[in-house]
Amino acid sequence: MPPRILFAAIAVATTLGAVAPAAAQRSCDTAGMPASNYAALVEGIQRELAINGFDPGGLDGKFGPNTREAIRTYQRAARLPVTGCPSQELIDHLSFHLPKVYAVDRPEMPTEAVELQEELTRRGYYLGGVDGRLGGRTRMALRQYQQDAGLPVTGELTPDLLQKLKNDRATRRSP
Repeated sequence: MPPRILFAAIAVATTLGAVAPAAAQRSCDTAGMPASNYAALVEGIQRELAINGFDPGGLDGKFGPNTREAIRTYQRAARLPVTGCPSQELIDHLSFHLPKVYAVDRPEMPTEAVELQEELTRRGYYLGGVDGRLGGRTRMALRQYQQDAGLPVTGELTPDLLQKLKNDRATRRSP
């Protein structure tokens, strides 16, 4: 069976639930891409998905079921073909398409909480979808950032802290 027909068959079967997720993940075209480049692409997609409010389940560069579902949800919201596959075209759309496409639970107008989550996500501290809620995961990420940046560890958002975070280009979470 030619590769394009096989890919289409797997995509249809996956949509209908007839193919295991691992087989569907292998159906994404990654031929010729070194593993390190693929991991960097997936991590970039995960970061942009999270910033737009689509929770990929972490920023680890691994293409797992949570990332695949977040991609599919984004593609539906953006009215793109729903493949669930990472690609350069997808990261370009996530990063540069205007108007931005956000998840239903992410406020379109940036609040301080949204800005905090975006900045913590860019630095690898916050691993969920940006939703503007100052819950336990956000406060834990904020405390870790404060500790790494040598700031008093309070877990509290203040305008001064947000400005410091926006200006701090050096502090990043170690893998």
